[in-house]
Amino acid sequence: MKRKFLWICILLSAVGCLDDKSNYDYRDINDFENWNSKGVSNIQNEYTLYLGESQLFEPRVHFSIDTLNPDATCAWYLGETKEMLKLSDTKDYTYTADKVGACNLVFTATDNKTGITFSKNIVVTVVPAWKNGWLVLSKSASGESELSIILSKKKTKIVVGEDGKEQSVDTVVYVGTDMNVTPNLGRRPRKLVENFHFSSYTDLEVEDEVMLLYDGGCIELDGNLLQPVGSVEEEFLDGLPANFDPQDAVLSWCGKWLLNSDNYVYSAVMSVATDLHSGRYLSEPAFNKKKVKELLPYMKGSGARYDCANFFLGIGEDNTFFGVRDDGNPGGYYNGNFSINADNYIGSLVELNDRVPDGGDFSFFKNIDGEYIFHAWAGQATRYDPLVYLSILNRSGNYYWSYYSINAENSNYRPGQKIELEEHQFGLLDAGVMADYQCATLLPWKNLLVVASGNKLYGFDYYSANKGNVQFVNAPTFNSEIVHMAVRDYVRDIHNAHIAIALKSGEVYVYEVAYDVEMKQAQLVELYHKEGFGEIVDLICKFGSGANPGAYNPY
Repeated sequence: MKRKFLWICILLSAVGCLDDKSNYDYRDINDFENWNSKGVSNIQNEYTLYLGESQLFEPRVHFSIDTLNPDATCAWYLGETKEMLKLSDTKDYTYTADKVGACNLVFTATDNKTGITFSKNIVVTVVPAWKNGWLVLSKSASGESELSIILSKKKTKIVVGEDGKEQSVDTVVYVGTDMNVTPNLGRRPRKLVENFHFSSYTDLEVEDEVMLLYDGGCIELDGNLLQPVGSVEEEFLDGLPANFDPQDAVLSWCGKWLLNSDNYVYSAVMSVATDLHSGRYLSEPAFNKKKVKELLPYMKGSGARYDCANFFLGIGEDNTFFGVRDDGNPGGYYNGNFSINADNYIGSLVELNDRVPDGGDFSFFKNIDGEYIFHAWAGQATRYDPLVYLSILNRSGNYYWSYYSINAENSNYRPGQKIELEEHQFGLLDAGVMADYQCATLLPWKNLLVVASGNKLYGFDYYSANKGNVQFVNAPTFNSEIVHMAVRDYVRDIHNAHIAIALKSGEVYVYEVAYDVEMKQAQLVELYHKEGFGEIVDLICKFGSGANPGAYNPY
């Protein structure tokens, strides 16, 4: 009751100020209207804190009259207007984050001469330290898996726009690295793959998991604590198959698919959309024991089912693309029922039809002439929109970029229906750039392919009318070969992409990439650098949530 009474007094004081305008000469009274823009400084509108982290707030109060020595009584409150909890009677206050999520802090300054109270609202978002960042997988000298994470935070900064006015801009900063965070993750590590829960209409504390593949097995880790939560040995119905040695994985909307060293795929189809371990692997290979060369990376973005594709892609030993149905739906998630209502076609293999789009070349897709060395999703697919990819094909030392989209023949699948190539563009990459090819990555929303050749970076624009090489401005020549790259890109042009680069020397660099498509230039600005990772095996952007890979916002 006291808190409510106090807040009512604050509101009445402000209203009283407005009602009494005719009774005062405002040259002698502190200005209320300019408070939000100029009245308080040295504190931001938003903060991101890790769980358990403390933040000292030291606001500077500037009344329009008593600018240097304001006669004010200050306080801090927690909560919304209807439920205010007083935290402190001091101007400076230290807040300690004790709960994951967003909260509102309210700073108030009461002008002791007039009794008018000015307030400023601050949003504090509390996240687990390991939810977002760059995951680095290394192999120790003795062959043990070592998992480290470069920590990231959202930061709001004030910039001056082209119109000369100040505006708030969100960005991501990197604040340190936690090395070798989880022991006993297998020997001779191979790969990291992030998986997302169905999160729409739910309040999940943990929104992602990470699968780590190593020699002879794989393990799944909680996305917040990076501790084991699932073991593949426990999820096979009849024990591990003979010669089980997973090389790659696709973690799709409805299940998990492991590509074994013998080119068989083993699958587990989930029964609950919010439980990534609700399914069990079958000991018999999937797809009627079809041999598979590659599973293409799957864009499992967004927490909404209709923002995910109905299938994913692979390449068989016959050097031909195929699709795998992935079309389950939560039965009644509006009512809290997240059981997957299977359409009885999940996991069905779907062949590619023979229709060739104008300008397309089927030798990139059927009886493939050459070997693919790189695949990346080049745009977010949905239930109704096609899968879009950018791949690099090696044909006897000639390297082709291939940009294509593949969709289902019909939205309502029935056995016997196929997938089809909707669009295909391709061309040769510069032979000099590819002479010492190491790896590649893609900025999907900027349509920029980045190639690492030896210890240098090169760019290629595959999408605009003026396709061709892109110059990297201020790009360094690194002290050793580039072995892995990963990106964090954004849909809106107001946010530049970030790229992480891992070197053979055990170093990781993170850069901001400002790409000017008209000038065919990409400006690199170094954001972070860390040594000492050892032999780096893989590097990924850890998005933390399925809503982030195609997000408009930076965090």
